Amino acid sequence: MNYILLILASGIFLWQCSNEQQESKKPQNAPEQPAPKNDSIVLDENGFKGYYKGPEFNEQGDIAHQFSNKAAQLIGAFMKSSYAKKVYLKADFSRTKIQTLGLDNEGEVQYSIEMPFERVSACEAYTGIEHCGSWSGQKNTILSKRFRELKSSLTTISVGKMDYRYFETPEEFKEYWIQFKHQKHQAACD
Repeated sequence: MNYILLILASGIFLWQCSNEQQESKKPQNAPEQPAPKNDSIVLDENGFKGYYKGPEFNEQGDIAHQFSNKAAQLIGAFMKSSYAKKVYLKADFSRTKIQTLGLDNEGEVQYSIEMPFERVSACEAYTGIEHCGSWSGQKNTILSKRFRELKSSLTTISVGKMDYRYFETPEEFKEYWIQFKHQKHQAACD
């Protein structure tokens, strides 16, 4: 009996040492990626609803405005995936709401995007979406130039007519959203 207990105790000891060694192989001082304090997203065939609450700026810059990048990536992937499943969608910019609260270049900010989708025919659908904007009251001439450059660059990967809309909040957040027909998915819709 004592022999069995000794073997069991040795096994448990060796297992614990093995786990401790594996844990010690993890980097101790690896920098953590900054994450929003409050970040929620709902994305389905009805549309995109995203909410960010957290720091306006950090060591990566205008971290709150980067929520638009995340939204554009998710929406674009969803539109492409839906199109492949023969569910044809386009963003309804006329009902899109973009809001900011606490935009003052310091502290925390709340930023929300609600972008409903419409079901449409295959060649009315869009499979790509992009944005460009300014976070802290940048001059309209600079933003307009960036918008023209973005539209021009998208012509190399799109077919047909693009759809776009300008949004501005009372706190002078300004952004253009552009949806387009990606040539890899909608070449027949030229």
